[in-house]
Amino acid sequence: MSWIKPVGTRVLKYGPQAQLLWRHAGKPATAAAQRVLAMTSARRTALKHADTVVEGAIVQAFSDGEPHWVVFSAGTPVASYPPVSGTLSALVADVDLANKMTPDQFRARRADQTKRRLALNAAAGLRSQLRRRRDSW
Repeated sequence: MSWIKPVGTRVLKYGPQAQLLWRHAGKPATAAAQRVLAMTSARRTALKHADTVVEGAIVQAFSDGEPHWVVFSAGTPVASYPPVSGTLSALVADVDLANKMTPDQFRARRADQTKRRLALNAAAGLRSQLRRRRDSW
């Protein structure tokens, strides 16, 4: 229970600023978080759908500035996540179909990006640690 006093002190000190910040930035931040969550959910659903169809593949297409994941079965568009109001052929008309990926290719690419990001973060941490050691001498 030793955490109560420091938390209470910070609430009294920063509470009014946090309230003002939330009042002005809360709705835009919530809307942005919901958009990111919806986009992630749409991608995940498209990957699951592409796993179940014959020669399934996905590609990202944009309609009115919004990203859509289009699922292909044997080279023909089958579905879009989130659903698009027009036809699928109109959605993929301007898309470079050479960028289509199978779900396994997509997951492998994401794993490589994660490994690369982790390696870069580890290198940055090591660099800052060495700088701190150098500066402390």
